[in-house]
Amino acid sequence: MPQASQEGSRSDSPTFSRPPGGTDPPAQWDGMDGLRSFNLRRQFATTSLAVIVAIALGLGALLSQMLTERMLRREGEVSMEFIRNLLATDRSADFLRAPDDQELKQRFLASMNHLSVMTELMRANAFGPDGRVVWSTDARLIGRHFVDNKELGKALRGELVVHSGPLGSKREKEEHADLGDRSDYYVESYIPILDRVHPGQVTGVVELYKVPVQLSQAIREAVLQLWIACAGSALVLFLALNSVVGRADRIMRAQQARLAESQALASAVDLAGAVAHNLRNPLASIRTAAEMLDGRATMEERTEHREDIIASVDRANRWITELVRVSHAGQLPVEPVATVPMWRDCLQELQPDMQRQHVKWQLQEEEAPPVCAHPAMLRQILLSVLANAIEAMPQGGSLAIGWQAAGGELLITVDDAGVGISEDARLALFRPFFSTKSGGLGIGLALARRTLVGWGGSIDLRSRAGAGSRVTMTLPLAATQGAG
Repeated sequence: MPQASQEGSRSDSPTFSRPPGGTDPPAQWDGMDGLRSFNLRRQFATTSLAVIVAIALGLGALLSQMLTERMLRREGEVSMEFIRNLLATDRSADFLRAPDDQELKQRFLASMNHLSVMTELMRANAFGPDGRVVWSTDARLIGRHFVDNKELGKALRGELVVHSGPLGSKREKEEHADLGDRSDYYVESYIPILDRVHPGQVTGVVELYKVPVQLSQAIREAVLQLWIACAGSALVLFLALNSVVGRADRIMRAQQARLAESQALASAVDLAGAVAHNLRNPLASIRTAAEMLDGRATMEERTEHREDIIASVDRANRWITELVRVSHAGQLPVEPVATVPMWRDCLQELQPDMQRQHVKWQLQEEEAPPVCAHPAMLRQILLSVLANAIEAMPQGGSLAIGWQAAGGELLITVDDAGVGISEDARLALFRPFFSTKSGGLGIGLALARRTLVGWGGSIDLRSRAGAGSRVTMTLPLAATQGAG
């Protein structure tokens, strides 16, 4: 691929590859705006209220059903004990097994008269072992056999069955006919009667239809108390949890405010550190040029050294101006930045240093797509990378810069022909205050990595096969960030 160099020559671009063992850059965090848009207390209140209400309703309905069924069954058990004891006293239960025995019939009718005067009773039926009505408070039902009566079938197998429901124009079963509409609610109990000679054998079933006025009132009161308890418990739980989360939300918001202040301060500190790090290069140039201004220098050499001093001072002044301008902006917002023109400006600034060390550079000529970065900070990073590459070639050499856009990011490589770097030094190179140079600050690459990661990018340095090192940087493309 064509290259632009200081001599105007062209050659193929360096081969692009992600460094082995490298990792993808982390997703860029959208900053404090994302945290502010999420109201923890409001989200929790809405979600927890819906969940607690749903749980309270489900639990209330379940417990109400269980309570009603338990109370109705207890009513059926009391009635069963009463009827069994009543029929066992005079042995009139044998009538259900032998309905043609007149003596047993008289005793059975006398026992059933006690049922007729029971309060809340609407109807009482007695079934033989074949399921036929042998006695009823409604004489029209005697001798009839009702089909599809599942409750009666269970009772004939020895099981107490308690059934309840509303009465109305639409009857549940045929045997409910002519019960009347004296109540909207009834309780139907099927009580198995056991043979006194063979206790495990069922001789018949007594069926009771009752209008449980008192029982219904007790059930309503109990259910009402249950629902009040569920509602109160749900309210107390919601208020308690909301109070805890509200306090946590206030603490988190206070921490977010302090974090925003810390980030603003850290950005200014990082930028100041980066500029201070890069000021060492023009200061070194000024010192070198000043030392050359001795009595042995010719007028032409003095003019050249004076121009170098002026250019270095202008460069340092421009960096300080950028620092002052950026420091007034608070946090450092990212924006679309064209990298190729910035590379050219950085190379032009470092041209005197490269000429002294006989370093030649090559820059991929085509324009790269814009990336998301802060211009001043990105400029400092590029200068720091270039300065390190130049210092790695004290005997001169070539410096190649290339790029490639792929996967929503721009991959940039900077190859030098220096002495390379050991694996131990490479692993520690991005730690703050670690430097392989005598008198180095050790903050340039550490700040570069921290800044690039904050933008959603990355930076890595590895020795190349043969000689030299390769710095690989990734930056998110501006189009990708805008779409996200």
